[in-house]
Amino acid sequence: MEVRANMAYCRQCGKEVQEGETFCRHCGAKIVSGLPAAGSVREGSSIPEDDLAAFVGKNAEKYLAKFRSFRQDGSDSFAVTWHWPAFFFSFWWSLYRKMYGWAVLILFLGLIPYLGFLSMIAYGISGNYIYYRHARQKVREITAQPMSPVERSAALARTGGVNKSVVIVVALLLVALIGILVAIAVPQFNRFRQRAFDEQAKHEIQEACSLGLSVFAAHPERSEITPDDILDAGLARTPDIDLLLIDGRKSFFKLSAKHIQGKKMYTTDRNCALSEEETGRGTVI
Repeated sequence: MEVRANMAYCRQCGKEVQEGETFCRHCGAKIVSGLPAAGSVREGSSIPEDDLAAFVGKNAEKYLAKFRSFRQDGSDSFAVTWHWPAFFFSFWWSLYRKMYGWAVLILFLGLIPYLGFLSMIAYGISGNYIYYRHARQKVREITAQPMSPVERSAALARTGGVNKSVVIVVALLLVALIGILVAIAVPQFNRFRQRAFDEQAKHEIQEACSLGLSVFAAHPERSEITPDDILDAGLARTPDIDLLLIDGRKSFFKLSAKHIQGKKMYTTDRNCALSEEETGRGTVI
């Protein structure tokens, strides 16, 4: 269909109107002043908020409130605002809002040392304005085409809105990241627990050996002690530690200890020197 240079369309019903008409001859709606001809849009022309809202879609009211900061005195100009998603998730937010060119730029800047963080701050400050410029341009391109209001609304929603696949990708990446962190953290946590268990066994055998020597020192006439002697001397037992009195004789005094969830087996000689070794059978204290 050939489009004449002076052809314009009613925003209410989408039908052709003539330049200079105040009301649409088809539906009676008032003709918006400065209505652009099909195929041409003036850069400074105003865009109805309804069209911007239809393009933005999700959270339109919040964005429109920011957009009004850029439309003072009938002209568009930059104003400082702050947008947390644009700061923290610059790349993903750009993809989510279908600003793919900006997403590529942000990804590139993020690879440059120091510049990546500075770009995050700049994007946090200017993100709303960049999105406003993007939305304004897309709305103008769509509304410049001859179409009915229903077709225009559908085109705005289809071109604008959000890219829901980004949410799915981010969710999958988060699941994968959590899986990686768990795969790293769980073995580290288990090793930490085992070290803690081994330290408990080490502490208990050292205490038991010291108490055994104190019993011999208090009773020089004795040549042998029993597990009860060590307990009576004040040893506080830990249920999860297998503490054995391998030999209770003074000249061969020997203990062993191992936490049931630990990996190390500790043994002491008659002077309480600590070592790690396999132990034979003994009497459980």
